[in-house]
Amino acid sequence: MAGGALVVTVDDWPKLEAVAQQILCWVGAANQPAVEVQHSPGGNKFAIRVPEANFGGGALNLKRGGANLVAGYVAGSVVVVDAANGQALSRDANSCPATTNQPTTTGTPPVVLNVGGNPRTVTLNYANTGGNGTVNIYWGDGTSSLAQAESGAINHTYPDVGSWKIRIEDVTSTTDFATFAIKI
Repeated sequence: MAGGALVVTVDDWPKLEAVAQQILCWVGAANQPAVEVQHSPGGNKFAIRVPEANFGGGALNLKRGGANLVAGYVAGSVVVVDAANGQALSRDANSCPATTNQPTTTGTPPVVLNVGGNPRTVTLNYANTGGNGTVNIYWGDGTSSLAQAESGAINHTYPDVGSWKIRIEDVTSTTDFATFAIKI
């Protein structure tokens, strides 16, 4: 186990948060101090490095239904994974609920319907596949859509351009949530 590691790269800070939470839950509290976050000089790229000796037990999936990043890992190797799509599930690093219960967005990021117009409307496709009931959607601009159907598509209008962090939360368990950053 000398020198091997898993390195997960992301292209901005909001994506780093979701990926880091997932990795910190996977490695467990005792191994968290060994996890390193690195920033590329002069750029926006971030990397999370987990030494092989500190790998967590079981699979590491950044999103529900995603590939296990450590499946077939060969001792001593360095695996580099680009998670730049930002589709990682977020978890509360203190409680680390099972990923099977977390809501997720499906397909591509929200579609901007009236590009160049003001205000700007997006359509969010989402599914709470492991949940039971309804979800709350927090749009990141101080507004929310509460008690929405378990899955579906919903429109939201932003007042202006900006970067927004959308949170989809299972109503019955607020620690089961997915986040996702968009820029309009």
